[in-house]
Amino acid sequence: MEQWLNSKEVRTKLRLSSQNLWRLTNKGHFKTKTVHGTRYYLVDLDMSDEKQNIIYCRVSNTKQKDDLDRQEKILREYCVSNGLKPDKVIRDVASGMNENRNGLNELISLVIENKVNRVIISYKDRLTRFGFDYFKNLFEKFNTQIEVVNLTKEEDFQQELTEDLISIIHHFSMKMYSDRRKQLKQLERNLEKVDNNENL
Repeated sequence: MEQWLNSKEVRTKLRLSSQNLWRLTNKGHFKTKTVHGTRYYLVDLDMSDEKQNIIYCRVSNTKQKDDLDRQEKILREYCVSNGLKPDKVIRDVASGMNENRNGLNELISLVIENKVNRVIISYKDRLTRFGFDYFKNLFEKFNTQIEVVNLTKEEDFQQELTEDLISIIHHFSMKMYSDRRKQLKQLERNLEKVDNNENL
């Protein structure tokens, strides 16, 4: 059911800050009208009731479980101090370059189903190591904002980036080694065939 609401009512229903409401309105996400100097916004109330604020936390490996707990605790405190109700927490233990994380897949599905109002993360690289703006632009299509709190320490960021780069180098090294072994095996088989033909 659609209803005309004033700015305060919209911010309460959709859990939006004044800045986000202004930005979404400028992008054409809301129809507006002004009556006696008060601006009203056309809002789908059924949809607004389903939208959630989701905290997303990620670390690269199981050794960082304490950091995962710390991320969640600080982000919960951030939500409370900023008047946000955290409806759900999604946690991943995987590299930021892993494109098939269970938690991330769940988050994307919820966004596409238009069930997410806001995603709160400690730093951009928690969501993805590279290509953050792709997620930002995609989520905005479904009226979902990504709120980056910038809690990640620089040394933590550098350490994880180093681990990810080492992981990439290891992956491609093993692939090259595997390809070379296959080539050598094929060469051995070809030489055996030649040797067998000569002995006939």
